[in-house]
This record gives sequence, structure tokens and C-alpha cells, in this order.
Amino acid sequence: MSNKKYLLEPLLHLLRIPSVSTQEEYLPYMEKARRYLVDLFKSLGFKTKILKGKKHDAVFAELTTNDLRPTVLIYGHYDVQPPEPMDEWKTPPFEPTIKGDEIYARGSMDNKGQHMIHIMTVKKLLEEKKKLPVNFKFIIEGEEEVGSTSIETFAKKYSKNLLKCDYLMVSDTGMRKGQPSIDIGLRGLVYTEVSLQTASHDLHSGEYGGIAENPANLLAHLISKLKDESGKVLIPHFYDNVAKLSKRQLQEIKKITKAKEDLIKEGELLGVGGGEERYSFGERKWTQPTLDVNGIWSGYMGEGSKTIIPAKASAKISMRLVPYQDNDKIYTLFEKYVKTLVPKFVKLEVIRHADCLPYIAPTNDPVFDLMKQSLKKYFGKEPIFKRVSGSIGFVPIMAKALNVPCLMVGFALPGDNAHAPNEHFSLTNYYKGIEVMEDFYHALAMPSSAYQSSEWPSSAYQKLPNLPKNSGRLD
Repeated sequence: MSNKKYLLEPLLHLLRIPSVSTQEEYLPYMEKARRYLVDLFKSLGFKTKILKGKKHDAVFAELTTNDLRPTVLIYGHYDVQPPEPMDEWKTPPFEPTIKGDEIYARGSMDNKGQHMIHIMTVKKLLEEKKKLPVNFKFIIEGEEEVGSTSIETFAKKYSKNLLKCDYLMVSDTGMRKGQPSIDIGLRGLVYTEVSLQTASHDLHSGEYGGIAENPANLLAHLISKLKDESGKVLIPHFYDNVAKLSKRQLQEIKKITKAKEDLIKEGELLGVGGGEERYSFGERKWTQPTLDVNGIWSGYMGEGSKTIIPAKASAKISMRLVPYQDNDKIYTLFEKYVKTLVPKFVKLEVIRHADCLPYIAPTNDPVFDLMKQSLKKYFGKEPIFKRVSGSIGFVPIMAKALNVPCLMVGFALPGDNAHAPNEHFSLTNYYKGIEVMEDFYHALAMPSSAYQSSEWPSSAYQKLPNLPKNSGRLD
């Protein structure tokens, strides 16, 4: 590993910076992380620019050596999740610790380790004194963990100039152990909050029981009407635009769907439920929309008893969407349906917190075959196409604005503890990822006829909905 140390040191340095985007006390460290990235890019010969964000700025870097060669825009994010709960960490979250093949630190796999693969690929290419096979651009944002609130602005402002490229590259997902993959689909997201109020203050349950409406009971009733016993969402017209799968797509999903036992073990579940049994686990995770309560609260929750009828009750409810559902339409349907489930005198508030668009990749483009070849060369196994059950707000917004193929190739592994204590990242995959990307970028430098597809059209996005407001990502 010593001969590869120069490829690891920049990552270790970045991991030591507690760039938590959700808490103001970390603001100086967010700036420190940006400064480090700018200095790192400049040391490699890049031109850099800070892109002003709504909450945290993004770092842009460009190294163009030959205008006749393709340009790749690589995405990543330097912000990380809060480290809490601290007492569950076995090593300090911002003191990267290597144990065997794993590097433990907050941000090691989400996302510092993964975007550093691409930066170190450029470093390796330059230090081998070879001409860069392609032109490189990077956008490393600082708002991913708070919803990517500036991405839509960046897309509108810079897609025709600063961010213009031929291909979009994202490493912010994962692979199965020993099984390379390319992610070709993302689910979208509409995240809401529903609040009910029936009185100006809490009431004595003896005095007002049977007279005052209980908002917690009403909320429970409301939630019970959102899905039936089979797991089907009951909002009228919710499924109208869900894409139907071909036999070939169903077969491909069946091949890569994990067994029930594996899913239970991986998620440390007590059982499986919550989805429609008529669909396979793969279909439920990747191609079917869902609705889930993410949090619920009302009344007294302290020690002992307090006999009250609460005045308020609230719940956070999210819906994962699939192509070609429209975020605005789904939110409107949700709000309209919820209003029918409570008495008219109840004060009802429905808040729309965040959105992500669904995405499906144009896998007919030859660039996907090039990526498959590079992955197979270094992992020794034929890569698979798989979908991601979560959302990445940057991808559908920027891919649509740039009108280019987006390759999502993640090197994280199941159990790497993203967003959890003891987050870690495989050093084998880190170094192997650099080799894969070096090989891929060389393949991409072939004559344009070998990799440019006359079939790559804007039609890949013709059915996608307009950009929603507050577009971003929530994992």
C-alpha cells in the first residue's frame, strides 16, 4: 500500500475536516473543506471557481487540454452527515482510522472517498506524464446532505457554459461485494409534513373526552387511509403515470433481486412488509412508488402519565416516485386527498419540504459499454445494470439541463454505514476504482465515432416532468 500512499493522503486530509452542512457550528469547517479542495485542484493545474450556493458554496474545477476530446463533468459533495450519536463510534469520526482493508471516518464513503477516486485518477494520469485522455470538469457541492438546494440554480445558470460537457459522471452509490455495477435508475421523492390542530391548547381528558376531537386519533385515521392492507397507496390517480416494465426489464430485475433472507440480514430487519406482495422485492425497491410515515408526534411523551387530549398532531410523510410520475401532480393529489380525511373544522396544514425527480439512464448509448469493459477488466466479473431505490437530486436535474448521458458508478459496499456511526470505505475499492476510471477515461478518448451515439437524443427526457420547486436529495 505504501506505493499508493500518495493517492490516499489527500483523502485522509479531507476526512479530518468536519464539514457538516446541517449545523451552523461547522460553518468554518465547510469553508476549510472548500479551500482544501480548491488548493488540491490548483496543484493539479485546474482552474477553479466558487459557485455561490443558497446555504453552502460549491467548488468548480476545470482542466481542458484538448478541445477536440470529450469533456467529462464529475459530481461529488464535500458535506457530510452529523456524526451523532457519538457514543456509538468505535473510532473518532473525524480522525480517519485504517483497520485492515477499511478506512473508518464520517464521509469516507459518502461522499469524500468516492469523488476523491476521480480526483486521484487525474493526479495519477498527470504524474505518469501522459497527456490527459479527456477534459475534466468537477462540481463538488456542499449542500447534498441538506437537499441540494442550489442545484437547480446551477443548472439554469451554468449548463450552457461552465458545466457544459459530453458526459456526466457520478460516484455516490454502491455495488454488491465483488459484483461491479452501473446504476441506471433513481426513484424520485416528494417529502411532506401534515399537521392537525383541534384546539388552542391541550385539554383535560376527563372534562373533554368524548366532546373534544383528538387530533392524534384523527391523524391515525388519516394515515390508515393512505395505504390498504396489501400496501397499495390509496391516493386517487397516484399510479396513473407509473412506467410499465417490459418482459426483458422484469427478467433483468429478477436476475439481480436479492433473496428475502439477504434483505433481512442486510437491513437487520425483523421481517419483510410494507409493499405489495404481487411485486418482487426488486420491483418494490426500484420500479414501484411508495408512501411512508417518517415521523409522528402528538401529546405527552414524557415519563409517567398525563391525562390530556392533545391540541396538535403532526407527521412527516414521504413518497418515493418512479418514472414517469410528476412531482407537482403527486403533491397536489396528496394534498387534495388528505383534505377529504379530516373534519372541516380541523385546522389542517400540509407542507411540502423537498423534492427529487426520478431518473432513468439512456443505456443504449455506447458509453455504457465502455464503462462495462473497464469495470470487468479490474473486477473480473461482468457488470450488471441496477437501479437505486433512493434519490440523488443532482442527477435528473443536471442530466436534463445538460442533455448528456449520466453514468452512476458507485464503489461503496453494503454495510458501509452511510449516515450511521462507524461509516467506512473499502481501500481495495478505492484503489481499484482509480484503476477502473483511468482505464475508462482512456477508452473514452477513442475517435468520436467509436463512442458517440447518433441515438443519444433529448427523447430520453421528453417524458420527464418539469423541475419541481425545492429540488434536492434526501437519502
